[in-house]
Amino acid sequence: MKPLLPEQLFETLGTSPAGLSWEEARRRLSRYGPNTLVAERKKWRNLRRFLRHLSDPLSLLLIIATVLSLAIGSTQLGLAILALTAFNATLNTLQEWRAEKALEKLRAWMPSYAKVLRDGKPALVHTSEIVPGDVIIVEEGDKVPADAVLIEAHDLWVSNIPLTGESVPQPKFTDNLEEEYSSYFEMPNVVLAGTTVVRGSGKAVVFATGPRTVFGGVVKLTGEVGEEESPLEREISSLARHTFAIAMTVGFVFFLLSLVWLHQSIYDSMLFMIGVMTSLVPEGLQITVSMALALAVLDMVKRNVLVKRLSTVQALGSVTVIATDKTGTLTKGEMMVSRVWVYDRDYEVTGQGYEPFGEFLLNGQRAESRDPVLEKLLVAASLSSSSYLQPPREGERGWRVIGDPTDGAIIVAALKYGIDREKLLDEFRLEYRKPLDPVKKTMYSVYARGGKKYLFLKGAPRGVLNSSAYIMVDGSVEPMSDGIRARIEEKIHEFGEAGLRVIGVAFGEGTESDSELIFLGLIGIMDPPRPEVPEFVAKAKRGKIKIVVLTGDYGPTAKAIAKKVGVVGESARVIRGVDLEKMSDEELSRVLREGEVIFSRVTPEQKLRILRVLKKNGEVVAMIGDGVNDAPSLKEADVGVAMGVTGTDVAREVADIILLDDSFASIVRGIEAGRAIFDNIKKFVTYVFAHNWAELIPFLAFITFNIPLPLTVTQVLAIDLGIDVLPSVALSREPPEEGVMDEPPKSKSERLFDRKVILRSFIIGLIASTLALYNCIRAWHEGGWALGATLDPSSPVYLRGVTMTFTGIVLAQMGNLLVSRKKKGFPIDASLLRNKWIALSLLAQLSILLAIVYIPPLQWIFETYPLTLRDLLGLAYIPLVVIAADCILRRLGL
Repeated sequence: MKPLLPEQLFETLGTSPAGLSWEEARRRLSRYGPNTLVAERKKWRNLRRFLRHLSDPLSLLLIIATVLSLAIGSTQLGLAILALTAFNATLNTLQEWRAEKALEKLRAWMPSYAKVLRDGKPALVHTSEIVPGDVIIVEEGDKVPADAVLIEAHDLWVSNIPLTGESVPQPKFTDNLEEEYSSYFEMPNVVLAGTTVVRGSGKAVVFATGPRTVFGGVVKLTGEVGEEESPLEREISSLARHTFAIAMTVGFVFFLLSLVWLHQSIYDSMLFMIGVMTSLVPEGLQITVSMALALAVLDMVKRNVLVKRLSTVQALGSVTVIATDKTGTLTKGEMMVSRVWVYDRDYEVTGQGYEPFGEFLLNGQRAESRDPVLEKLLVAASLSSSSYLQPPREGERGWRVIGDPTDGAIIVAALKYGIDREKLLDEFRLEYRKPLDPVKKTMYSVYARGGKKYLFLKGAPRGVLNSSAYIMVDGSVEPMSDGIRARIEEKIHEFGEAGLRVIGVAFGEGTESDSELIFLGLIGIMDPPRPEVPEFVAKAKRGKIKIVVLTGDYGPTAKAIAKKVGVVGESARVIRGVDLEKMSDEELSRVLREGEVIFSRVTPEQKLRILRVLKKNGEVVAMIGDGVNDAPSLKEADVGVAMGVTGTDVAREVADIILLDDSFASIVRGIEAGRAIFDNIKKFVTYVFAHNWAELIPFLAFITFNIPLPLTVTQVLAIDLGIDVLPSVALSREPPEEGVMDEPPKSKSERLFDRKVILRSFIIGLIASTLALYNCIRAWHEGGWALGATLDPSSPVYLRGVTMTFTGIVLAQMGNLLVSRKKKGFPIDASLLRNKWIALSLLAQLSILLAIVYIPPLQWIFETYPLTLRDLLGLAYIPLVVIAADCILRRLGL
């Protein structure tokens, strides 16, 4: 696109360098609307959300369970289930409310007040009152209130982090413009709403406000991205729908059979139908899943991963692609001088971030003697920098740079060599600074000391080199020969290939002209990789997870860092945002499938497009971001991951997960935990459905063999909502099995309730119910009952029999708990000791069972009868049979 020029805007917008009149500004405010990003609010939206969640399949199942409980007279249990239903609906409503709040955070990023020219005079107005045609005044520390074209720029530097994620501030100027630019981001005379002025000042004419700004486009894009169900939510919803349909159908069929075949009364047939439906419905599943995920979330906080959305824990286990920025995730997010070159001496600089502690190494050894050229270079570079270093204050993690981070890195490097800029300023008096030359990409400062003038120049290395006629070698000044110039060019290329930002430094003595200077050397600055990243990149790759870098930074720099930490190899392709615009979705899809790729200088819209193509390719994407510009992509991703330390409030609000230490290592740890929780949920789903089968079979026996009902509805609910909840949670606490990160990610098509789960749970349930029924019928027979006869439901004989069934199923589940722990190998081994929850669950199961069987008030509620020691011993073998059966099933591959 052609550059925007203020003269054109003055004509198009009917304004001038003096700005608008107050009257004209009011007219335009009515025409264009306020400079805000407020969305229309709908009445009662939270109540509608709540009612919608009450009507979803899972909630309907729990409501049915409530009705069933109330129908059989268990009022307390019914009210408890109803409260749980309301609680779950409330949580889901809060989740949507939080997403809405994310958009409000985006809007809040805009400043409250701004300086404008009205009737030719400066005035302070509310940001919402700014209109196209206004002339705004921006100074250091201001947030830009609207998209505008510069009329004047005085050493103006702007941070685009909120929009591009690029960590290095960009210079802004009004002259030497090119004929074409790829976007507003590239135009040096355009400032955009939401960005921050880090240095200098300027005046600009506004051409876009509110939703028409680039920032407004990001907000609109974020609002358009819908919330998707996680794989776990889809799975549970599908399971709930199918179970609901099966329970209703089977229950009605058995109601008719009871009424027509057994000639039961309508009331008894209804109770029978309730029993069948209750046995088929896994009432405790939602509670168990919620508890398991909540506990997993607490565990993940210890791994520096804060999960905001419970179902995201399982979604992590299915991640196939990690899309990440470079700055602050793969790197520390702190600029640091890592190399300094003076003629024929290449120094390596050690240290951490902005901490002013470290050493200069020459050929791997500490440089013991002072180097006069190095010292002069660091003095020159420090004095031509304007940032300040701030020590850590109470409650802060480390040193901070106030101002340009590149200047800050130079000041820190000088301090490591014993050169303190603050002390230098006692000797040198600043005469003036020349802002960045947009052509040479250099800037200089003129100082006076002892009656003599000194000019210190720094900037783009070739710009500095072109301004230099001499070079300092070993403390003496020599003419700049073609050979020396070629040697410097080689070094510039070498530094660039290493991913360093290269700064050239020169000086002049007794001059105020930036020509015929003395070249001092090169400074290589980088945002160093986090030391733990290579290990976890390798771990992710072993787990068949692809890593795609999306950055607003310079492509070769991003590639160098990505190579250093092992994300990509030499053959990796770098695609710029401007090149991406020319690619079709089919081409992009092929690029993403076929090899390693880094996307540089990408916009929020382009990031969103990349994510959508990845998802269309069948990938499950975790997106790591930190800025406002990342908000749409974080919301679109299957798992949105925000930085906890350096991330904006907006990113943290939109994301599903927050990395408390901003480290790539933490997301890999989170994926490992996600894979483990998927396996563990599958274990307890198998465990839960085993007792559902075991509960259903007694009802089938009742109608098939015309025997008294061997299990009561209250006993079914006691197992589902009481006895088996804690053991299910205990299974979710199982540590990751060995080699979990050496396997591919969980397939999107892999189901929790697959054929293997159905078959295994059915066989275990069949064994449990058969053995329990055998003991029930034996007890009835001992009490004088014969096949075909009836029993009084309140008689001791009947109650003893149903208690045997109930106890037998519970004991079978205790054995099932032990064998459900592991999917590989023999389940009962030394690893059992690593999960204390298993032992606690077994103890809790036994305690609740004994309480229901032997405490009179509970006997009345759950229709049980105190068993003798002989009865208990007669049931004690059931867990052992279940364990033996599991070993056989494992041998058969089930």
